[in-house]
Amino acid sequence: MTGHKTTTLFAVWLLVTFAVWGCPSREERKTQGPPLEISVGITPTVYSGLITIADEKGFFRESGLKVSIKEYSSGLAAMEAMCRREVQMATAADLAFALKIRDDPSLRVMASIGLANTNEVVARRDSNIHEPSDLKGKRIGVTPNTISEYYLYTFLLAHGISQSEVTAVNITPPGMVDAIAGGEVDAISIWDSYVYQARERLGDNAVSWPAQNNQDYHWLLIARESLIQTPEPLKRFLKALVTAENFLLAHEDDARSIIMHRWGFDPEFMRGVWEKTKLSVSLDQSLIRSLETAANWRMGRESTPSNMLNPLNYIYTGALDEIDPGAVTIFR
Repeated sequence: MTGHKTTTLFAVWLLVTFAVWGCPSREERKTQGPPLEISVGITPTVYSGLITIADEKGFFRESGLKVSIKEYSSGLAAMEAMCRREVQMATAADLAFALKIRDDPSLRVMASIGLANTNEVVARRDSNIHEPSDLKGKRIGVTPNTISEYYLYTFLLAHGISQSEVTAVNITPPGMVDAIAGGEVDAISIWDSYVYQARERLGDNAVSWPAQNNQDYHWLLIARESLIQTPEPLKRFLKALVTAENFLLAHEDDARSIIMHRWGFDPEFMRGVWEKTKLSVSLDQSLIRSLETAANWRMGRESTPSNMLNPLNYIYTGALDEIDPGAVTIFR
């Protein structure tokens, strides 16, 4: 009996020892040493959600980062802020990135952190607009060099309307709702939260249509090439986003609630946009096709022909390859 008891106690001791050494606490999993600082410019949208979750749940801190988050009205505005060195990274749509790299070839894609299908054309019924064909001869608000402009172009093309048959009015995203509500324009091409606000303001006077023809756009994490030279903060940032993605997969309702409350989104808006958004960290072949499509569109607008850009030259796979190699499926 004594020998049996001794063996049992030894077995228990082994189990406790392995449990202690094999399952470090959350505090112990944190990256050792002082936190590295990094800043990012984002648009307060659902597809910036992984950054929001990582910030709210402390995943950046656990990865050894001190992250400064600044808000901008669009991805283009965030990239321009990055080029002014207000922030070190920015989030933006694939189209805006593809248009911007001709002006600043030092820009690099670090990862796609979301897919979205939220751009719509919203119009006023009292402008005698009931069908897409009624947009002919009307004034339409757009934000140049963003998905607002691009998806208006593809929407008009799909409905047999020439760009010369409408008048495009350049408006910043925050000005879109007031412009259509006040009758400055007859319609707007814009994304999610502004679509929702415009429909709310117009009420029964609103008519709208999805503008993307089931073509998702990638929401990208972008940095300057110089950041790649010392990539440790970037790798930690991506590690935190992957952790946020895993949290979302395991706790979808909690993740959605974090995003909704962070930006003060209406629950009805959140339900609608959530169905049109996928949050994940990746670099896959569909991104290449999106960037090529955007580059072709820009070339078609240029009076002087230019060489086609190779998207692979502007994508940095090194950090995500190290953090989550299975998320990188680009043909190289």
